Amino acid sequence: MKVLYEYLSREAGNGSLQELDPMIYRRIADMLNALKGYGYEGIDAKVRDALASMLSDIARLMLRIRLEKVRGSDPIDYSKLTEEELYIALAERELRLRYNLLLSSILNGRSKVIEAIVKKAESTLVLVRFIKQVDAFIGKDDARYGPFEAEDVAVIPFRDAIELVRQGKAIELPMVEY
Repeated sequence: MKVLYEYLSREAGNGSLQELDPMIYRRIADMLNALKGYGYEGIDAKVRDALASMLSDIARLMLRIRLEKVRGSDPIDYSKLTEEELYIALAERELRLRYNLLLSSILNGRSKVIEAIVKKAESTLVLVRFIKQVDAFIGKDDARYGPFEAEDVAVIPFRDAIELVRQGKAIELPMVEY
C-alpha cells in the first residue's frame, strides 16, 4: 500500500508523466479481488472495507491524474503509459483524428469526405442486452430487428440502441476487440 501511495504522490506532484510499474493496475485489481475473497466479520470486515476503499481511490486518482496529463500534452509520450492507459489514450487519439478530419473537410469544402463520414456514422452498430421484451422493429438502416426477449443480446444501429436505452428497454454493452 505504501508503494502505491508513493507512486500516486509522485505522479500528483509532477506535471509530466512519471515512470510507473507497468503492472500497477493489474496488481491493484488482484489485491481488491483477494480482499473480496476473504470472509471477514466484525472489525476485520471494516478493516477490509477500508483497505478496499483506499485501493480503489488510489487506482481512480492515479488513472485520472495520468490521463489528464495525456489530454493536456502535445505530443503525447506514449512510452510512459501502461497498457491499460494506452487503451484509453488510443481512443482519445482516434477522437482527435476524427475531429481534425471533419473540421478540415468542412473548411476545405470536401463534401464527399463529409458524405463518407455521415455514412460511417449512420452505419455504426452497437451491442445491446435487452432488459425488457421488445417487439420487432425497422431500424434506422431500414433493416428488420427482433423481436427480442429480456436477456437477448444483439447488434443494432446506434440510433436505435440509444432510443431503447433511453426507454429503459436495453443496456449498451462494450464491443471489445481483442
